[in-house]
Amino acid sequence: MNRTKRTIENLGSLNKKALAKLEPFLQAAESAMSSKGVTIEVISGLRSWAAQAALYAQGRTKPGRIVTKARPGSSWHNYGLAIDLGLFKNGVYLDEKQPAIADKLYAEIGKLASQHSVEWAGNWKSFQETPHFQVTFGLTLSQARERMLANGQDISKLI
Repeated sequence: MNRTKRTIENLGSLNKKALAKLEPFLQAAESAMSSKGVTIEVISGLRSWAAQAALYAQGRTKPGRIVTKARPGSSWHNYGLAIDLGLFKNGVYLDEKQPAIADKLYAEIGKLASQHSVEWAGNWKSFQETPHFQVTFGLTLSQARERMLANGQDISKLI
């Protein structure tokens, strides 16, 4: 697959064990979507706690719609264990311009995720985030925070 610079950088920002688990899933998703003329871009990978705070403020203390319920340290992105995807067709960002079509495609991708032991946020009971995929290696967020504090906030030493 031909990957964008953004995708390559976001994948490179992840915990290496998470990347090893996400890569086969992503390849399967790229293959499935290419048959529909849709390309996948990894639009988010590792996210700093400051970046998470800015996202959390959106729709609350800053303009825009609410895009996350996760405060800093409460997102798997903060540990390099999650990615957000974007779907594009003929240069059009489907998530934004054709969300109903994007949601149907994410449902297909979500099925692929389960086949690869990747968690899809489209299956969450509240605040579903269809572009979000993660691997947690059985950790809770509390355990991940503790490990990060103990290892000097080095995501490579998390798992």
